[in-house]
Amino acid sequence: MNVWTHLIGVLLTISRVIGFAIEFGVTDPKKWSLYAGLFTMTVMYMCSTFAHCFSNKSELVHYTGFMIDYAGIGLFGFGSVMLHYSYCIKDSMKGGMIDTYAIPIGIFLGWLVTFCNSVSKVRYTRPYPFTRKLWQLIPVASIYTFLILPILHRIYLYFFLNEPDPSIHDHIQQIIWFMFAGFFFGSDIPQRFFPGKFDFLGHSHQIFHICILFVTLNQLDAVYVDLHEMNISPYHATFMGSFGAVLLVLLGNIIIVLGFHMFVRFKILPERRQLHHNGKQH
Repeated sequence: MNVWTHLIGVLLTISRVIGFAIEFGVTDPKKWSLYAGLFTMTVMYMCSTFAHCFSNKSELVHYTGFMIDYAGIGLFGFGSVMLHYSYCIKDSMKGGMIDTYAIPIGIFLGWLVTFCNSVSKVRYTRPYPFTRKLWQLIPVASIYTFLILPILHRIYLYFFLNEPDPSIHDHIQQIIWFMFAGFFFGSDIPQRFFPGKFDFLGHSHQIFHICILFVTLNQLDAVYVDLHEMNISPYHATFMGSFGAVLLVLLGNIIIVLGFHMFVRFKILPERRQLHHNGKQH
C-alpha cells in the first residue's frame, strides 16, 4: 500500500502538469518556475514509489532507496519554495530580503533535508530513539516554515486586515493537511495502540502518504488560482531561478546520496557482517 499511495500521486501530478500546459502553454518564461516546481513534485512521488517498491531487494538497496526518497523530499521542498515565492507572494512582501534570497535559502534547505534524513537512516538502528525523529523532522519543518512564509503573510492580511484573497482557503487546507501529515509521521498512531492490526492497511505511514497527497493537491489548486489573480514575482522568472536552481538541488542531492551509499556499502554493512559472524562464533 505504501507503493500505491505514492504511485497515485505520480499519476495525479502528471495529469495536473498536462492541464497546466494546455491552459498556460510551456514557452512563457514566467511559467518556468511553475513547471520546474511540478517537475520536483513528480520526482518526489517517483522517488518514494521506487523506495517503497524495491526496499526489500537487499539491505544496500533498502538504504539507498530511502536516501533517494529523502532526496525527492528535499527537491520538492525546494520546488515548493519556488512555487510560493514566484506565484503566491503578495506585492507587499516582494523585494524584501526573504524574497530576494528565497532561491539560495531554498537550495540550502533542500540539501539539508536530504543530508539530515540520510544521517537518521544510517546512524540509528531499531528500536529507534526519538533523536532519530528529530533528525528527520527538524530539517523538514525548517524548509516548510520557510516555504509557507508568503502564505502566512497572506493569512495575516486576510484575517486581520480584511484583504480579499480568492485562494486563501486552498492554502489553509494545504497547511492543515501538512499538520495532519506531521502528526501521523511522528506519532505512530494508530498502530501504537493496536499492534499488528494495521500492518497491511491503515498504518500511520500510509495515512501520512495520503495526507501529503492532499497537501500537494490543495497546493496546486491554490497556485492555479494565484496564476490568474496574483502578479508573478520577477525575481524567479529566469532559468537559474527555476530549472537551473532545480538542477543544482538535484545535483547536490545526488552527491549526498552517493556519499551515504558508499558509506553504507563500505563501512556499515561490513561492520554488521563482522558482528554477525562474531556472534555465530560465540
